[in-house]
Amino acid sequence: MNQQAPHSQIPDMPSLLGWGGLIPFGLAALGTHSGVDALVLYGFIGGTTYGAIILSFLGAVHWGLAMQDDRSPYWYVWSITPALMGFASLLIFDANLRLLALMPLFALTWSVDRQAANRGLIPAWYMRLRTILTIGAVTSLAAMLLA
Repeated sequence: MNQQAPHSQIPDMPSLLGWGGLIPFGLAALGTHSGVDALVLYGFIGGTTYGAIILSFLGAVHWGLAMQDDRSPYWYVWSITPALMGFASLLIFDANLRLLALMPLFALTWSVDRQAANRGLIPAWYMRLRTILTIGAVTSLAAMLLA
């Protein structure tokens, strides 16, 4: 594997870990469609909890970048916002409403990352990977919603 990727190429390790990060979303979606009551429940709870955790991770990227580059303090504020919104979504007990809350949060975090990429604040490869992974996460959440 090429560990020294050019600026525009997605490095191997983030690609591998990112794609691996879609596995819990896919398993949750499969569980919700299994017809087995326990798996359906675990699919909804696990998938939505994992979604909230991933939102926290996506915000934390900006905390790290803000520390590294001494950016505006507003990036620190943004960096905790996805975690807080993801946590708030977990307080919604209706599974369908929880899913409906999470999906636009993924779109919002992608939108902020897109703005950061347009300003040159994050690498182009990261944005390409984020786009693919966000589509995968939202597709899985939507599949759960259809269960």
